[in-house]
Amino acid sequence: MSEKLKGQTIKLFVIESLKKLKTAELSNWVGKAYIGERKHSQVLQQIEELKNATGIYFLLSDNDEETRLYIGEADDSANRIRQHLANKDKEWFENFIIFISKDSNLTKAHVRYLEKELYSLAKENLTTIMLENGTSPPGSNLPACDIADMDIFLENILFVLNNLGIINFAKVKTGQECSQEESKDVFYMPLTKDRTDASGNILKGQMVICEEGYKLLKGSYIEPDTRESFKKHIYYNLRQKLEKESLFEKDQNGLLKSKEDIYFKSASAAGATVRNRATNGRTDWKLLSGKSLEEYETGIT
Repeated sequence: MSEKLKGQTIKLFVIESLKKLKTAELSNWVGKAYIGERKHSQVLQQIEELKNATGIYFLLSDNDEETRLYIGEADDSANRIRQHLANKDKEWFENFIIFISKDSNLTKAHVRYLEKELYSLAKENLTTIMLENGTSPPGSNLPACDIADMDIFLENILFVLNNLGIINFAKVKTGQECSQEESKDVFYMPLTKDRTDASGNILKGQMVICEEGYKLLKGSYIEPDTRESFKKHIYYNLRQKLEKESLFEKDQNGLLKSKEDIYFKSASAAGATVRNRATNGRTDWKLLSGKSLEEYETGIT
């Protein structure tokens, strides 16, 4: 007997009459998402379901590696999006997504709880999200039963965001780690110079493939010296941010080491972090056998 497939169905609906604004829903979930671009801010006022709807919303734009993101909550989410559109400080956002409850049971306290949780999760995703919130949201005190309900609501928000490719929360809040199967093959990358320890072993970064992307393992060696040419590279600011957030520690060899596992969307970003220069992660990350990541993922023997 074949194994049953487990998962959820995302129903995506394109509203042709409203400039192709999209909605997303899950089976047996009261939540609903409205997904749009700046041009949709005006048509939101025409949707009865959104009028005075308490919700949680995201403003976002993407570059090659990170999602620029602002998280907010509002009693009238559609109107709040329109207000942000008129704000010169928010001119950077290209897209938005609003989550509401179809049964109108989300309260101000509920969305403040969700906002705080999502803010904290975004702060953990240093390699995939550039958070634009100026201050930490206050959150709210909810009874245990409401917290349980909102945690389920939060899981479904993350499911929609991740699986529609809207926001990549690589480091999921449930504490999901790479499976034993995923972690069995470790890829290595030596540093840019002939860096060795006292025993002559070449010092390297270590990475494994995960469902959410690539994980640079705790204890990986990190090159401290920056090449001048790297300062103009797309991954330079990301590398600087990780160092500023104290994810590295000094080693007795005069190098840096990663203090914890760090998740990346691309192997090249992980490689650039290790070598502190532009790196082709597809070819430069290799198994001990010498097989490159590209050969491994394409099945080349």
